Parts: sequence; structure tokens; C-alpha cells
Amino acid sequence: MNKSASEEKPVIYVKTLGGFSVKAGDKEITDSSNQSKKPWCLLEYLVVFQKKDISPNELIEIIWADDPGVNPGGALKTLMFRSRKLLEPLGIPPQKLLVQKRGAYAWTREFHTVMDIDQFESICGKVLKESLEDEEALSLCYEGLSIYKGDFLPKSEYESWVIPISTYYHSLYQKLVYKTIELLTKKEDYARITSVCESAVGIEPFDEEFHYHLVYSLYKDGHISQAIEEYNHTMDLFYNEFAISPSDNFKNLYRMIRSKEQGINTNLDSIQDALQEEGTGGAFYCEYPVFHDLFQLERRAIERTGDSIYLCLLTMTDLEQAVPKRTLLTKAMEHLNTAIKTSLRCSDAYTRYSVSQFLILLPTITSEQTEQVLNRILTNFRKLYSRKDLIVSYSIQPVLPWRRLS
Repeated sequence: MNKSASEEKPVIYVKTLGGFSVKAGDKEITDSSNQSKKPWCLLEYLVVFQKKDISPNELIEIIWADDPGVNPGGALKTLMFRSRKLLEPLGIPPQKLLVQKRGAYAWTREFHTVMDIDQFESICGKVLKESLEDEEALSLCYEGLSIYKGDFLPKSEYESWVIPISTYYHSLYQKLVYKTIELLTKKEDYARITSVCESAVGIEPFDEEFHYHLVYSLYKDGHISQAIEEYNHTMDLFYNEFAISPSDNFKNLYRMIRSKEQGINTNLDSIQDALQEEGTGGAFYCEYPVFHDLFQLERRAIERTGDSIYLCLLTMTDLEQAVPKRTLLTKAMEHLNTAIKTSLRCSDAYTRYSVSQFLILLPTITSEQTEQVLNRILTNFRKLYSRKDLIVSYSIQPVLPWRRLS
């Protein structure tokens, strides 16, 4: 008994999220090889826009946008030949896949093609726009997350036609992650939220909300030390890798984690052991939420004692008074941190206030002594960082006593 024509023809599966591949049966080609980029670019474009015929002029504008001196006709024919060669391992005649008809080019309509972006978009549409039961929505969320392996055509991410498409699917992915977290939060399934967020930050390390939910889920699941470790890692990532300061909302996570209730313990020796500082000397560095609390405590103290206390802000800029480039800023801020830590008393506290700023709290000190301390910090910084391409400036303000509301 003969098989029907449709049964004999394999379905072609195309992946574009996280990499490009074309698969027919058990045979597959991927863009992981180091072959020339342009044949892959032509193949990608025709596959992605498979529902329409593409004119030679459109292809020339896409592929040779930066090379107006190319011989369009001959170059396109040569490139079509090379793109078809890429398809040979699939075992289907390449001219049946990359089709030329009536002066235009197109991806095959003879073979059914399944695109991962179509599957992903369909799932997102159901989850984000339709009213589904939570379990059904959650199942679809996981199916969609399993499809999104990374951004759309990452090896062609700077191509002008790829950028808006990549942005669109990336936005859908973010919304799908947030929806998944929302559904899992209802179930208080923080272990699965942790897993989802770990995958999400692997794909998009720049999304602060992914990091927030990762730290929060670790905290809620009882993994306090891991939550603090992930929090510190994220702060370093944002400051050093991306040269931005995380939001106050993210910074306040630290206070929430640190304030987790402890079990009843009547042994002061063990409590004091647990409170021991693990630092290596020098001034006391703390996260901004802790610094905020110390500042409030000092304000309350000076209302009673009348002691003077100064708040100091150190700011690093380039010669144009702008935030320095990340390549310069990361190492310079490390040196400034060292200079502050080693120049202050062990009872003084400081924190990183922004990507290029530190805040310092100096109690029981005069204005003149404060100036001397800050100049000592700058001198020690210059010993560590001798280049003249960055400027560190400071401002000083006395802290006003806390006043009770009448």
C-alpha cells in the first residue's frame, strides 16, 4: 500500500530562539559552524518570512546594506547557491527548499514548516490574553519557557531586520516569566520560582525583576545564606558589569532578609557568636539599607548627646563630569573602596550609594577633621590609581538631630 504524498514528506522544524537550526527527520543543520555569515543570513531571512515571496532588491538591501559597491545580480545568485549548499545535509533537494519563481525568492511551501517562534507566540497569546484555569495556564507557561532557549537569532542580533523581532519575542518572554512567577506565588511554590528565575537570569542577566524574585524566593524557601549570596552577586553584577545602580526596592530586600525572625534562643554566648563580624578590619562596609538604619540611629543619639556627626558623599566622574565608562569605573571604584576602608576608623561606616558614589558616616568629629579624613582618602586613592582620567570629588554636610513629632 502506497503512502500518501503528505506522509512521505517530512515536517521541517526551524529553531530561531537561542540559535538557528533546521531539522528534517533525524537530519539537522545549525549555525554553530564557522562558515561564512552571509549564506546563513539569506537562509534565515527567507525562512523567517516564509509566507511571502521576497524580491531580489529586498534581499540585496538586507544582506549588502553596508556594501553598496557589490554587483547585485551576480552576488545574489552566488549567495543563493551557497545557501542551498548549507541545506544539502537534510537529504531534501535544496532547490525544493529555497525556491526561485517569477523573479522572486521564497522558502518552500511544499513541505510543512514548524517555527519555534510561532509556537512560542501562540502559547504566550493564550496565557497572557485568555482566561484560563491556573493549572492550565501554568502548564502552558512551562511549555513556552521550554521553547525560549535565548534571544531570536543571536548570531545575527545586530542585523537591522533582526533587532525589532528579537525585541518583540524578548518582551513576550519577560511577560511569560512574570506570569509564571505570579501563578507559582499563588501556590507558594518558591522552589519552582527559584528554578524559573535561575533559568531566566541565565538568559537575561540585566532584568532586575528576575533577580529580585530569585533572591526573594530563596529567602521565602528558607535558604537565607543563598539569598544573601545571590543578592551580593546581583549588586556586584549591576555595579561592575553594567555600571548601573539597582533600585531602592531591590536594595531593601537586604533588610527584609536580614530581619528574618530567629528561633527562641536564651544562650547569649551563642547569640554573640552568631553576631560576630566576619570582616578583615578597616572601616565598616554595609549595604545601603543597613547604612540607612545606622544613619537614623546616629540622628537619635545626637539629639541626646549633642555630638557632631557628618555625612560625606564621594563621587567619581570623568573629565567631562559624567559617569565614567564601565571599563574605567569598575577598577577605579574597587581602588576607591580600598582607600575608604583603610583610611577610616573601624567604627566608621560607609556604603556604595550608586554606581559611582560612596556615602560615609563620620561620628564624633569636627568639620576640619572631616576635611582631613576625606583628603587622606583621596591621597590613598591616588596611590592606588595614578591615572588622571578620573576625578573624585566630595561634599560634606552635618547630620541634624532627630526630632520627635509634636
